[in-house]
Amino acid sequence: MSGEMTNPESTKTVALDRAIAPAGLRAESELGAFVIEHYDRLLRLARLVCRDGADAGDAVQSGLEQAWRQRAALRDPERLRPWLDRIVVREAIRMGRSPRSWLRRAVGLRPGIAWIEPPDAAAEQVPNWTALRIAFGALSHEQRAVVALHLYAGYSVIETAELVGAPPETVRSRLRLAKSRLRRELEEPGS
Repeated sequence: MSGEMTNPESTKTVALDRAIAPAGLRAESELGAFVIEHYDRLLRLARLVCRDGADAGDAVQSGLEQAWRQRAALRDPERLRPWLDRIVVREAIRMGRSPRSWLRRAVGLRPGIAWIEPPDAAAEQVPNWTALRIAFGALSHEQRAVVALHLYAGYSVIETAELVGAPPETVRSRLRLAKSRLRRELEEPGS
């Protein structure tokens, strides 16, 4: 036996920390630090899926609340990013389908929001960007989710399937249909 003494209070703290935090996330502040670092990325991901900034903010907030309540369900800390992405994307799909969201998009810009003119240097890119936004917005929520996760966030088809809760074949089909529709919508007239 060595001459070192163990502090019973520190042992209790470690045991309590392990009981309330997922394995590897030994302090709840680690989840908070991760969210602070990735919040903007989560917001952009939600925005791609639900097409409305207010809905995206609501989806991220609701997703983070769910993640906080279910944080003990995360067993592998290396899976924190896809775990949060899955929760936020599913919330974004749910928000995008809500009647309130549809009505807000149908009515258009909210009062006090004006169109911002692009700088002259990028003015020639605006029609292409606008056409892409319109074509992307015409995709179904499920198609936008798989495109955002696979092409924007960089997840593989298998990982994307896990995140959206669909079989890989379904994800491949959604990606193929979305890409086909985007190509068709973005083709130059007369090409």
